[in-house]
Amino acid sequence: MRLFVQIILGIFVLVLLGLAIFLVPPHLQTQGIEPDLPNEQALRDLMTAQDGPIAVHYLLTASQDVRGRQLAHTTFLVEWANGNLFAIDVGMDEAGAADFAELMAGISGGGEAQFFGTLGEQLGSELERVKGIGFTHLHIDHTQGTTSFCDARGTGTDLLQTNDQRDAHNFNTVEGAEIVEKSCLSRGTLDGREVLTNDAFPGLGLIALGGHTPGSTLFAVGLKGHLWLFSGDTTNTKADLVNNKGKGFLYSGIFVPENTGRTEDLRLWLTGLDTHDDIDVVVSHDLEALLATGMPSFGQ
Repeated sequence: MRLFVQIILGIFVLVLLGLAIFLVPPHLQTQGIEPDLPNEQALRDLMTAQDGPIAVHYLLTASQDVRGRQLAHTTFLVEWANGNLFAIDVGMDEAGAADFAELMAGISGGGEAQFFGTLGEQLGSELERVKGIGFTHLHIDHTQGTTSFCDARGTGTDLLQTNDQRDAHNFNTVEGAEIVEKSCLSRGTLDGREVLTNDAFPGLGLIALGGHTPGSTLFAVGLKGHLWLFSGDTTNTKADLVNNKGKGFLYSGIFVPENTGRTEDLRLWLTGLDTHDDIDVVVSHDLEALLATGMPSFGQ
C-alpha cells in the first residue's frame, strides 16, 4: 500500500513539474510586457484628426450561448468618407466556429454555434473597400478567418500591428500568428509612442496593452464627437470590466497565461474612460453590451 501511495505521489509531482515547465515561460513573458498607456487627451486627439472616420459598424460572424449569454465573434468595421474600411478582428469560418464551439462546450457548457458567414461572404462586392486589418490579439477565434478573407479579397490590404503582437507569442497565439504571417496582408508602418497611427487611416490609433496576451492591442477610433475603444479580450464581459472582475485561476493561470496584475490595471483604466458619455469601451465577445451601445451593424 505504501508503495502504491508513493507511486501516485510521484506521478502527481511529475505532472506538477511538467505543468510548471510548460506554463512558467509564458507567464514570465506576459509579466514582462507592460507598455506605457496614453492619457485621456492623447486618445481624444484622435477625434480631431483631419479626414477622420465617419462611422463604426459591427459584423457578427458567429455566436454561441454560454450559460445564458451570447458569446459573440465580431468584426468591427471603421469607415471613412472616401469609402475605405478598416476591419478589427476577422472571426472564423464555419468549420472554425464549430470547432471553437465544441471547445467551449467542453470547458464551460456552451451550446452549438450559430454561423452567419465570413467577412468576405457578408461584405460581398464591398470587400474591396477593406484597405486595412488589425487584431486585438492573435488567438485563433480572432484570426482564423484571415484565410477565407484572403481567398476572397486577394492582395491590397494592409496589416497594422504593434511590435509586441508581431514578435512575442506563446502556445495560444503561435497558430494565429502563423496564419497572419502567411496571409495576403501587407505589413503597414506605425508612427507614434503610446498611440500608434498610420496616415492612411486618420483617427485610428493602436495602443499596446499586454495582459491577456503578449501582443494584446487596444484599437481607438475617434469619430467627431465620440471615441470608441475596442479592448479585445481584456475581460470576457462588460460587467466584468466595470466590476473589476478577473477570469479566475484556471483561465488566467493555466488555459490562457495572463498577467493578472496588468489586466486589473487595464480594467480600472478602461472603466475610468468608459464613464464619459462620449466614450464607449467595447468588449469583443459581449453581444448584449455591444447592442446596448447603439453601434449599427454593417449595412444599416
